[in-house]
Amino acid sequence: LLNKAGLTSIRYASGSPDQYRMLLDMKQRGILTIRTSILFRLGGSIDPTRLDETFNEWGIRSDEGDEWVRVAGIKLGVDGGFEGGWMREPYQAPWGGEEGFRGLQTVSKERYVMLVRALNERGWRVATHAVGDAAIDLVLEAYETAHRDSPIVGKRWVIEHAFVSQSDQLPRMKALELQLSVQGHLYVAAPSLRKYWGMERADGVTPIRTYVDSGLDVSLGTDSPVVPYPAMWALYHFITRNTISAGVAGSEQRIGREEALRLSSLGNANLTFEEDYKGSLEVGKLADLIVLSEDILSVPEERIENIEVLLTMVGGEIVHRGLAFEK
Repeated sequence: LLNKAGLTSIRYASGSPDQYRMLLDMKQRGILTIRTSILFRLGGSIDPTRLDETFNEWGIRSDEGDEWVRVAGIKLGVDGGFEGGWMREPYQAPWGGEEGFRGLQTVSKERYVMLVRALNERGWRVATHAVGDAAIDLVLEAYETAHRDSPIVGKRWVIEHAFVSQSDQLPRMKALELQLSVQGHLYVAAPSLRKYWGMERADGVTPIRTYVDSGLDVSLGTDSPVVPYPAMWALYHFITRNTISAGVAGSEQRIGREEALRLSSLGNANLTFEEDYKGSLEVGKLADLIVLSEDILSVPEERIENIEVLLTMVGGEIVHRGLAFEK
C-alpha cells in the first residue's frame, strides 16, 4: 500500500524494539520493499534513572542499521494533539467544560528535562512531539539544557509537528540546528482546529513558509495513521494550503512545487542523516524513484492530490506497477 502511494522510504516515529526486529527479519527474508528509519517511543512515565536497564533489555544501539532499516532516535512527547495542543494562550472556546483551557501538558517539566539530558548523555538523538507554542517552549528549554551538558548542534534533534510557534522561538531552533518534522494535519482537521483555536491561530497551523524563510531545516510528511499517508495529499496541501472541507487556510504559508518536492525527499533524507545516498536522483545514490501520471511541476494545482503513481522502484527493483505499466 505504501509503495502504491509512491513511498520508497518512511520514518516511523513511534516504534518498538519488537517492530524493529520484525523489520530486520523482513529484510533478511527479502520481503521488505520500503526503507524504514525507526524511532523508539518512550512514555513520559519512564524513570530516567532506569534508561540503562531499558537499553540493555533492548540490546539495540543508537544509529545502528543500514540503508534498509536504521535506528533514528528516541521519540518523546510533551503535549496533546488536535484537542490538546499545549498553548501559551487559552483555546477560543471552553473545551471539556473548562474556562481558560490551554491544552494538555503530558509530562512534568522536571521529568522531561531529566530524560532529555539522560538521553543526550547516552548518545541518543531525541525527537519530541510538540503541537502548541507552550509545548515548544518546554522542548527548547530542555534541548538547550542538554546542549549545555554536551552539544547537540549537528546531531539533528527534532521537533515533531510544531503546529503553532512564535517568532521568538525560531532563533532558538536555528541556534541548535534543530530539524522540524511537519505534516499536513490542517488538510483534514481545519474545521476542528478553527473551533478550538480560532480562525487566525488555526489557519497559521504548520507555518512552513515561515520556517523555510527563517533558514530552518524542514522535512515534509504525513503522520499516518493520524493523517492518511498518501504523499500527494500532503504535497497538494502545502502547495495550495487548501483543505478537504474548510477552503484555503493560511495562504501566506504556501510553498512552491519544487520546494515541496525537495522537503519531502531530500528534507526527509537529511532528517535521518541519509542525504548522501538517497533523497535525489544522482549518480551513486540508491535507485529509489517513482513515475507519476502527470508532471507535478506543471499540472493544474487542483489535480495534484489525485496524481496517480504509475510505478515505484526501490533499490532498482520495481515494487509497484500501475495499470499503465502492466503490459
